[in-house]
Amino acid sequence: MPLPTNTPYLRPTTGKNNIKGALDSLIASHISQIGPSMLVQVVDVSAEPASITGKVTVRPMVQQQDALSRPLAHDIIHNVPYLRIQGGTSALIIDPKPGDIGFIIISGRDHTHAVTTRQPSPPASFRQFALQDCVYVGGFLNNGPNQFIQATEQGWRIVTPGTVSIEAQGEVTINAAKLSANCDIVTNGDVKAGSISLTQHTHNGVQPGSGDTGPPR
Repeated sequence: MPLPTNTPYLRPTTGKNNIKGALDSLIASHISQIGPSMLVQVVDVSAEPASITGKVTVRPMVQQQDALSRPLAHDIIHNVPYLRIQGGTSALIIDPKPGDIGFIIISGRDHTHAVTTRQPSPPASFRQFALQDCVYVGGFLNNGPNQFIQATEQGWRIVTPGTVSIEAQGEVTINAAKLSANCDIVTNGDVKAGSISLTQHTHNGVQPGSGDTGPPR
């Protein structure tokens, strides 16, 4: 049965016996060969140590179509560098996970040398706007997370089902009107309230029997 001519998925036909039709066909052919930025899904992640960003393998989510509107899957794209929010030696490290949905941005030229050396480099070939030359930015359309840092009108909120670890070579300073903790507090060091040490303070007015000592000092 012939396909309907009013389907929105079929390209409009152009006359082949005129210059405009020939030019339109030629331009459309060239445009179709340009790799567009598109939604992709992460298939695999190669996460490097914290010292360097890793790469992902992704699958384009918007499929190709033939002249009869039949879907054709894109090939999987390997070794795609992914975005890390970083400035100098400071970074927010959240590596992608398989199943994440994100976006790829296509380079205009073959960026293989620049990715490999991480230095300004000439293009590795005459390839232009190819899907192989892309970077991954995530994520879009993903499910809600179970751990996050959220900015609200009331302030910042940190939620995690696991633990929170703070590592600092210097001091950790908290300036707040009040610090509340609904949990046990354990420390290997001392705790001081003003000038009074929790582990080294003494009491005055010590006496036998049921009397109370004086306050710590």
